[in-house]
Amino acid sequence: MKKKVVIFGLLALMFAACHQETMEERTLRECQEITRKRCPEDQGNNSFLDSMVFDVKSHTIIHYYRLVKEADNEENAMAKKAELDERMVEAIRQDMSYRSVKDAGYSFRFIARSDSSGRVLYDKTITKDDYGY
Repeated sequence: MKKKVVIFGLLALMFAACHQETMEERTLRECQEITRKRCPEDQGNNSFLDSMVFDVKSHTIIHYYRLVKEADNEENAMAKKAELDERMVEAIRQDMSYRSVKDAGYSFRFIARSDSSGRVLYDKTITKDDYGY
C-alpha cells in the first residue's frame, strides 16, 4: 500500500511540473493582461495605448496607439517620423521590463492611428538588430 501511495505521489508531482509556461505563452498572457487592466492608457502628448498583442509566429509585440487632438495630424506625423523612430528604438533599448523578450530576440511594432479618420499615421517595427541585442 505504501508503495502505491509513493508512486501516486511521484506521478502527481511529475504531472504538476510538466507544464511550465513557455516564453511565448507568458508574453501572450502579459500582453492580454496589460490590455485588459490598463488600456486605454494615456501616454501623454495626446496619445493613448489602446492595446498590446503578441504575434506568436513572428515573435513581435505589437502596441496599438490612438492619436488625438494635435497629435492627430498626418503631416506632423510624417514630418516627425525619423525623430520618433529614434525615440522608439532608444525607449526599447532602455526599458528593462522587456529584458527577457529582448534576450529572446523578439521584435516590437508600434502602430498609431488617427482618432478622427482611423488611418495609420505611424507604423514602425523594431528588431533585435535595431535595439542592439
